[in-house]
Amino acid sequence: MTNPTLPYDPSRLFDLLRQRLQLHSDKALAKALQIAPPLLARLRHRGLPVSGSLLLRIQDVSGIAVDDLRRVLGDRRRRLRLAIAARRAG
Repeated sequence: MTNPTLPYDPSRLFDLLRQRLQLHSDKALAKALQIAPPLLARLRHRGLPVSGSLLLRIQDVSGIAVDDLRRVLGDRRRRLRLAIAARRAG
């Protein structure tokens, strides 16, 4: 989808999703992803990292594979941990 050496940028991911889903606002995108608009704003502006579980939800909504989503996002982690699994392990 994009160059794998791009820096981490959640805005690029959310802009792609808005375009792909033909949505006109972040509020509409948040509704489609079933998250609160303030949460989307924090994710977009790097106040919170985009979790593996959110990437799975985005995949379900958009039909874009998680590996492609991670490339657009600029995520270079070797593995993703789901938030639930991380809480149980920690």
